[in-house]
Amino acid sequence: MLNSSPQAKRLSDIRVALKRQDLDALIVPRFDAHMAEYVADCDKRLLWATGFSGSAGLALITQDQAILFVDGRYTVQVREQCPEDLFSYRHLHDQPLADWLKTTEQRGLRIGFDPMHIPASWHKDLSDAASQSHNHLIATEDNIIDQLWTDQPPPVADKARPFDAQKSGEHSAIKRKRIAAHLVAQNIDVLVENQPDNIAWLLNIRGNDIAYNPFINSFLTLDRNGAVQWFVDPQKVPQDLTDFELDGVEICAPERFLPAIADHAASDKVLGYDPLFTPVAVQFAAGEAGQIKHGRSAITLTKAIKNATELGGMRDCHRRDGIAWTELGAWLHAEVGPRFEAGNPITELEVAQKIEQLRAQLPGFEQLSFDVISGAGPNGAMCHYKVTEHSNRSLDPQDIYLHDSGGQFTDGTTDSTRTYSFSKTSPEFRENYTAVLRGFLALATLKFPPKTFGHHIDAIARAPLWSIKKDYDHGTGHGVGHNLSVHEQPQRIGRAFNDVELVPGMVLSIEPGYYIAGKYGIRIENLFEIIDLGDGFYGFETLSYMPIETKAVLPERLTQTEREWLNAYHQKCFELLNDRVSARALDYLKRTTRPV
Repeated sequence: MLNSSPQAKRLSDIRVALKRQDLDALIVPRFDAHMAEYVADCDKRLLWATGFSGSAGLALITQDQAILFVDGRYTVQVREQCPEDLFSYRHLHDQPLADWLKTTEQRGLRIGFDPMHIPASWHKDLSDAASQSHNHLIATEDNIIDQLWTDQPPPVADKARPFDAQKSGEHSAIKRKRIAAHLVAQNIDVLVENQPDNIAWLLNIRGNDIAYNPFINSFLTLDRNGAVQWFVDPQKVPQDLTDFELDGVEICAPERFLPAIADHAASDKVLGYDPLFTPVAVQFAAGEAGQIKHGRSAITLTKAIKNATELGGMRDCHRRDGIAWTELGAWLHAEVGPRFEAGNPITELEVAQKIEQLRAQLPGFEQLSFDVISGAGPNGAMCHYKVTEHSNRSLDPQDIYLHDSGGQFTDGTTDSTRTYSFSKTSPEFRENYTAVLRGFLALATLKFPPKTFGHHIDAIARAPLWSIKKDYDHGTGHGVGHNLSVHEQPQRIGRAFNDVELVPGMVLSIEPGYYIAGKYGIRIENLFEIIDLGDGFYGFETLSYMPIETKAVLPERLTQTEREWLNAYHQKCFELLNDRVSARALDYLKRTTRPV
């Protein structure tokens, strides 16, 4: 029986369009023109084409197959969203598209792609791979998905808003001068900046172009003298710029971005850009003769180390966020069992709405920092699960419930995860939960020397799980911005090599986990700032303060150091929150912060 789903119709339409353009295949990435993890609704082309809603992936659509490449966070989700009779699945990193291009037996394929949506680094790897099998990548003039997506939403039209030096800790002009000095030191004439959070940080602006991410989609160039061209939709720029810090910034239409790159290249200027986050269209615009220096943006590296104002804001907003978390935990424990017995169970969607309502009562709250991950039972086994009306599951007291959420506040960004159980748990769950907690504690208590990188310490968090022959297929920690992206480059903790040193002032998550498909997920996550311990070593200072549930912990498995850290953490939670929460939440706080 033929598949009559929307995905089948859209794949058919894509294949017809490919034939019209003399193409044999199409690469559909999750990226927008800014290589962003989170994209506006109008840029969700992979979702439209395939039905896959995850934040990382791509599709290769040929005339006879459609392959979805996703990472380990989405191996369960992709099979639920994208039927096997239409799609096959490969691991984004272990079985990448480049490997498929190298090994395919097909020859002479013309594989289309939009050069504004493929990073320069990807293009090189994919082109080299395709040439090995005698196939060819073809840049399309127009985006094929946009041609077919008849009800594509329009871009958000909200205007930019100022984020002044009182909030940011540093005037935009001073930031521009600092970055220009980096360019001089690197012998770069013009920095090409494509990442909206970098532009928001540099210009001290914020916006609403993408849900959960307070910035404007735009492009920017900055020269070694500090002069800036900001390529942004004029509708997004207010007429009155009195409260902005844009003196010395030339505001240009986005259509002038690529021609400006071509003009700089024609003037023999050395262009600097990050090939991981810049579309290959920039490289094409610079031309064969363009002088290009690849490397991380100086803005990315500078923004990662927070100043005193930013760190102070991060500390303050996390302590307020702990109020919402504590109220949520108390509500869950008070209501899950009785409401289930009464036939009116709490649902995943209701919890997602509850945490947003609780945060909305906190000073400075603007919006969530990402879609709430509210996963009961088997839904919690999908690392980046997003509850929908269709998937919405009731909270059964016998189920494990995983909740991962955060907020955007005027003074910072939060992100934490807790795992809840509402009845007696199995020995297997207790063993797994204890191993995850021990991995979390191992990094939380770690002291490490300068010249330490994220991949150096990732195994420390995994070791307790490895000791029972278990693991998780996602990173252990990511950077977090200051009223910017909840997933901030370049600092991270994970298996993959990362050449960015972990230094004081950086903010990262620590979030080991464990997941059993069809059963449950476990994850414990706090945010930390890196501090100088004063003895030649660095350490992690806690930002997130809300109880970590311990009734499923096997206390005999904890070391003395782990137990002491956990007990001290819970004592601090109680001190910070006891006079700021409701009576019910206070009772919950007392129970959950008792010494282990």
